[in-house]
Amino acid sequence: MKTTEILNAINDRLLERWPDRTVYVDVCPVDFDRPSFWLAVEKNGQTDANRLFVRRELQIRLTIYDQMDEHYEASWFRLAGDADDALTLLTPPLTVGDRHLKLDLKALPRDPDRAYLQISAAWMDDRPGADQADVPAADTYTVSVRTNVK
Repeated sequence: MKTTEILNAINDRLLERWPDRTVYVDVCPVDFDRPSFWLAVEKNGQTDANRLFVRRELQIRLTIYDQMDEHYEASWFRLAGDADDALTLLTPPLTVGDRHLKLDLKALPRDPDRAYLQISAAWMDDRPGADQADVPAADTYTVSVRTNVK
């Protein structure tokens, strides 16, 4: 599963709910449209899980920009509603290719004209270059049971 596939799946879900808004992925221009969204990758890493798998971790920040009125002020009520709607929208597992990804969501402190959501996900991927056929099957195994009686 690639980072771009995850970003595209989140983008698609946002556009299903808000088809008239722009979703900026990775880079947000200085003269961006309002109302809009910005998806920015904050962390993208992997750690060893075992000989065949790596654990991938991804953290994305979703910025929700509210529409400004003629006095260049945003509606905190509308912005809070959009943030709640985005949390609800991203709560079900995300379909990415043939896999399903559960997102961890966290609302961050808001600014007067924008709200922030932290989106985190972790999953296991095949280790690059590892071949499942090269791993020998175990000849024996041991099971240990320990009972604590008080």
